[in-house]
Amino acid sequence: MRDSGKIHFLAILLLGSLAWAQPLATSGQAFSTSGGSGTVNVTLPAGQIWTALSGASWLTFTGAVSGNGNGAVGYQVAANGGTARSTTITVAGFTFTVEQQSDAIPGRALIGSMAHLAAAENWTTSFTIVNKDTIAATARLSFFGDAVDPSGNGPLLLPLAFPQQAAALPFMAATLDRPLAANASLVINTAGAQVAPVLVGSGRLEATGVLDGFAIFHQLATQQEAVVPLETRSAGSYFLAFDNTSGVVLGVALENVSAVAGNVGVVIRDDNGTVIGPAGATIALAGSGHTSFVLSDPVQGFAVTANRRGTIEFKTPALGRISVLGLRFTPPNNALTTIPALANVGINGGSIAHLATGNGWQTTFVLVNVGAGVAQTHLKFFGDGGAPLLLPIGFPQSGGGTTQTASGVDQTLAAGATLIVQSAAPLSDPAPTVGSAQLTTTGNVSGFVIFRYNPSGQEAVVPLESRNASAYILAFDNTAGIATGVAINSVATQAVNIPVTVRNEAGTQIATDLIPLAVNGHLAFTLVSDKYPGTANIRGTIEFGKPTANALIGALGIRIPPAAAHTFTTLPALAK
Repeated sequence: MRDSGKIHFLAILLLGSLAWAQPLATSGQAFSTSGGSGTVNVTLPAGQIWTALSGASWLTFTGAVSGNGNGAVGYQVAANGGTARSTTITVAGFTFTVEQQSDAIPGRALIGSMAHLAAAENWTTSFTIVNKDTIAATARLSFFGDAVDPSGNGPLLLPLAFPQQAAALPFMAATLDRPLAANASLVINTAGAQVAPVLVGSGRLEATGVLDGFAIFHQLATQQEAVVPLETRSAGSYFLAFDNTSGVVLGVALENVSAVAGNVGVVIRDDNGTVIGPAGATIALAGSGHTSFVLSDPVQGFAVTANRRGTIEFKTPALGRISVLGLRFTPPNNALTTIPALANVGINGGSIAHLATGNGWQTTFVLVNVGAGVAQTHLKFFGDGGAPLLLPIGFPQSGGGTTQTASGVDQTLAAGATLIVQSAAPLSDPAPTVGSAQLTTTGNVSGFVIFRYNPSGQEAVVPLESRNASAYILAFDNTAGIATGVAINSVATQAVNIPVTVRNEAGTQIATDLIPLAVNGHLAFTLVSDKYPGTANIRGTIEFGKPTANALIGALGIRIPPAAAHTFTTLPALAK
C-alpha cells in the first residue's frame, strides 16, 4: 500500500508539473499596423500565483496583471507609425510574443489570392510560399473571413503553426510578415483545437519579391485533401467547368480581392454552350468578402445545374478583382478534387504533363471553348518516348458506352461548349499506360485532366499548361511519410535536356541534373525512391529549367500522404 501511495503521490506531482509547464494556450499574436486588443489565457493549478509583465510602451494592459490559478490578461496594442516591432509578455516565467506589422515595407505588392481556406472542426489548411528569386524577400500572408462566420467579412484570426520551427504552441494571426531567403520555401499550417464552428475564408499574399505558392486543405475525418492555387491573374471573367451527373457535385468558392464591395455577374451554360440562366444573376460580395456554396444547391447555389454538365462564368466587377475555385466531390467517398478556374485563355492550346489509364486508372479530359466563336480542337496523346500513344477513349456526353482506340481526338466546339473525353483501359492491365497530351486549337480553348484511381475513388487534376516560362518549380514535402510524384513532358521538335536544380527549404542547392527527353517525350518518377535520394525526409523545391529557346515543357507534382493507399493531391507548378 505504501508503494501504491508513493506512485499516486508522484503522479500528482507529475501532473502538477505538466500543468505548470504549459500555462499558456498560445505562443503569441500578430497585429496589423492599426493595432488592436488581445488576451493571454493562463492555465495554472489553484494556489499558483502569477504576474504578467511587459516593458513595451506601445503595449498596455487593460485589466488585472496578476492572479491565482486560471486567469486571463487583457492587453491593447497601439497603432504603429514606424517599422515592424515585437515584444513579449512574461507570465509565470513563460513568454507570449506580440508582433506588429508596418506598412512601410518598400516594394511590397499584391502577389495573389487563395479563394478558400478551412480551419477547425476537422479541417486544416497548409500554406506553402516559395521565393522564386535569388534575393531575400518579405512575405505578408493575410486571412479574411466569410459573412457567415463569427468574424464576418473582416480579418480572420487563425491559430497557426510553423512546422519548420517545431513550435509547441499555436500563434494567433489574421495577418503576419515572414522573411524568406533566396530560393527558400515557407510552410504555415492552421492549428489549434478541432472544435466547432469551422472557419472558412480566403487568403492573400503580398511580398517584396518574386514569390508564389498554394494552399492544401485537409479533412481530418476522411483524410481527403485538395489544393488551392494562388490566383495571380486579374481577369475579366473566370470559368468553372462542372459535371453534376452520377452523384458528383461541384463546390464553389468566390473571393472579392478588392477592398470595395461589388456584384459578380454569373452566366451558366450547358455543355453545348447554351445559356441556361438565370438571366442577370449576380453574387454580392463585401470588400475582401468571401462566399462558398454547392453549385446545384437550390437555395445557396443554382438549381438549374443539377444533374447537368456545363460551365459557370463569374464576371469581375468593374475596376475590381476576384478569385474563384472549384471543388469536385465524387461518390462514394466524397473524394476532393480541385477544378481550376479558366481565365485569360489564348489560342495557343497547351500540354498535359501526365495521363494514366488501365490497371485501375482512368483519365478524363475536359476541354472548354470560352471564346465567342466556333473552334477546332486537336488533342493528341504521346508515350514516354514521344511516339503517338494509342488509348481507348469514349465520349460520356454521347450517352453510350462505345469506345474506340485512337492516338488523338479532332472535334469542333461551339462557343461556350464543353468536350469530355475519357480513357479507361481495363483494370486487368498489368500496369497503367502513361504519357502526356498536347492540345492545338483555332480558338480560345483550355481545360484540364482528371485522373482517377477507380478501386479507391481518389482523383487529382492536371491543368493544361499554356505558359511559356523560363522554369517551373515544384514545392515538395517528404516529411512524415509523405511521398512526392513528379511528371514532366516536352513539346519540342527536337530531343532536349531539361536542367534540374533541387533545393532544401532554406534555399540551399542539394542536387543538379540534366533529364533527357525525346521529341514530345514524357517522364514520371517518385522523389527519393526513383531520383534524388537527398530529398528524403525534408521539404524543399525542385526546379525544371527551359532546355532551349524554342522548347516548351510542362511539370506536375503529386502529393501522396501516408494515411491511405492512393490518396493524392496535385501540386501546382510555379512558373518563373
